[in-house]
Amino acid sequence: MMRVPTSERVLAYVILIVMAILVIAPVLAGSITAFKPQIIWVSSPPTWIFEPTLENFEFVFFTRKGWVYLRNSLIISVGSVAIALLLGVPAAYAFARFRFRSSKALMQWLISLRMIPPIVVGLPFYAMFLYLERGLGIGLRDTFPGLIITYQTFLLPLVIWMMRGYFAELPAAMEESAMVEGYTRLGALWRVVLPVVWPGIVATAILNFIFAWNEFFLALILAGNRTSTLPMTAGTYIVRTRVEWGNLFAVNLIIMVPVILLTIALRRQLVKGLTFGILE
Repeated sequence: MMRVPTSERVLAYVILIVMAILVIAPVLAGSITAFKPQIIWVSSPPTWIFEPTLENFEFVFFTRKGWVYLRNSLIISVGSVAIALLLGVPAAYAFARFRFRSSKALMQWLISLRMIPPIVVGLPFYAMFLYLERGLGIGLRDTFPGLIITYQTFLLPLVIWMMRGYFAELPAAMEESAMVEGYTRLGALWRVVLPVVWPGIVATAILNFIFAWNEFFLALILAGNRTSTLPMTAGTYIVRTRVEWGNLFAVNLIIMVPVILLTIALRRQLVKGLTFGILE
């Protein structure tokens, strides 16, 4: 095995350390600000030694009803991921196992949906929901089902794209052997294939949850007082006259913590899943 020269390794470590500092430093500074008393939010020079306080979290969570927005974010994110997996996993299996006319073009179209800016789908969805509400009496604006349906535009293609790679890695003989034993195609998928690709499903679910949890623009257009999410409320602390830095960073910390805890708790499945399947 070729040995990497010491100078190149040192340079690589230096670059990685600098990049890590650039990423971690702003997050760390913001997290510290979340615990600062209001009087020193914007002190100059910045105050780094102080008595931590939870008043920012109390204001955000109770006075501004942040717990409601946290609940809304959980409902929308979990619901969106569940629907995306329910629809996307069978579709990915079909793409991996069956060849049909224009299947490659359809797959490329699904992948291209991930590149579309949110405003491209946000405004048409708003117009469609408005038509359904006024013309047919079906109200989807400012509702959980409406947002969950909208989120499928960027979650479902990701599920299909990732899970197709995992299914393509498995030999078709697995299902064929199960079908010889008497299982149907769906039975073989449920009892033989899915347990094998379970780490991939977990990894896909985590990544989709992160995207849904952090979504801002679609929620800004289609949500309202009843379904506002945490990322939406973060913008309310930036007003015309000032920025409420302590409250803003408290909201940001509340947004980050569930994702960090989820990633830590499922890190083994996440790493195994991300290294399991590769597209053909």
